[in-house]
Amino acid sequence: MSTAPFAPGSVIPSTQKRPDSMELGNLPGRALRKYRTDGGRELLREARTLLLEDVLLYRLGYRRYLEGRIDAISRSELRAEGDCVVSEPHEGSMRIKAAGGFRGRPTPERYDPGGRFVCEVPDATLLGPTGPGVTTEGRVVVDTVATPPLGPRRTGVTLAKSMRANGLGRTLGVLSGGGTTPDRRFELATLAVPPWLNYYHWTMECLPRIRLLERYGAETGRYPTLLVPPDPPGWVAESLSMVDYGGDVARFGDGVAAVETLVVPTFPDPTPAECEWLRDRMRPSKPARVGQKAGSARANAIDTDGGERVYVARGDATVRRVANRDELQGVLDRYDIDTYLPGELSVREQVALFSRADLVVGPHGAGLTNIVFGEDLAVIELFGGKQIATFDRLAAALGHTYAYLEGEGVGVDIRVDTDALDRTIARILEE
Repeated sequence: MSTAPFAPGSVIPSTQKRPDSMELGNLPGRALRKYRTDGGRELLREARTLLLEDVLLYRLGYRRYLEGRIDAISRSELRAEGDCVVSEPHEGSMRIKAAGGFRGRPTPERYDPGGRFVCEVPDATLLGPTGPGVTTEGRVVVDTVATPPLGPRRTGVTLAKSMRANGLGRTLGVLSGGGTTPDRRFELATLAVPPWLNYYHWTMECLPRIRLLERYGAETGRYPTLLVPPDPPGWVAESLSMVDYGGDVARFGDGVAAVETLVVPTFPDPTPAECEWLRDRMRPSKPARVGQKAGSARANAIDTDGGERVYVARGDATVRRVANRDELQGVLDRYDIDTYLPGELSVREQVALFSRADLVVGPHGAGLTNIVFGEDLAVIELFGGKQIATFDRLAAALGHTYAYLEGEGVGVDIRVDTDALDRTIARILEE
């Protein structure tokens, strides 16, 4: 990929190994839990996806053959060469989202994201179901799918999905600049479909694009059609209604789309401005009542007046559950920390709960996305054998107090050092 060294939008070099799209060592344990939770049919569906997309198309097809042959437009090139309508400055470097950017490392890996902008790419092609956007010359527009540090990986993941959905020939035809007959056409559109449809990727990587799109609309008088996942969970529609985008919204899945003008906002990282915009846009002026705690009936709704101490449970997840849950519960009880399963709450309830929280504790996982809705918040993140900077950076962007504990990996789960957790909570509450 062509990237000007140390230019805005490029990565400051590191010796950290770039991760593949899935840790294969955890597969047996994940498969067993998936079978117990969702049944054999869902397990077979996921196994087929893993084999086709991750192993054959991503690891073998993209990593071994395509990656070095793809012509990509980096962020710095897009800004220099594209038709940029909106621009705002961003000063300083940022830690990357991957493990190399974690604050616990001796020298966390950083990159310079450059300023935020919106560019127009004429006569572009969108590869379904998750991108990327491609120019008429066959150049991949990286900011349609990733930040600069994650560009190579996310490009590969999304191309693997396209090759599976649209066929190898059609995908390679677009990448070669030869094009293909489109299944759909849009006059003015922006892609907002994450490569993995979970709460974090949607909330922090898709919704913040609307911030710049609204500035684009105010500048040009035109609002792009926002392309969203084709069969989304309820929280996608609910969060979209809360953000209340001023343009049209259309579902985008498999297939290839021709876009007369592809509007490309800088891929959210997110910056403090993006976090604050999302928090202010989605948080109600008067927090709603928060329903169902884990194990309780929805009728037992509680009010969020006053500070909440929240433990984010992962009882509905296939990985990173806490193995010594009973020991952990003793610590939670000592500090009056209530347990919630975010997946059992509506988006509005999650926003209301976390907007009133003083302390949030939980294993690394999508439920911690909700710390974006808090103010003056303390966050304690629990890890197994691997640390990653996702919520560490989110806490830093919002000025939250942040601490983490390294636990012990127990298969696909983690064992928490409850004595260390007790000391950490006590220290934070005394500050």
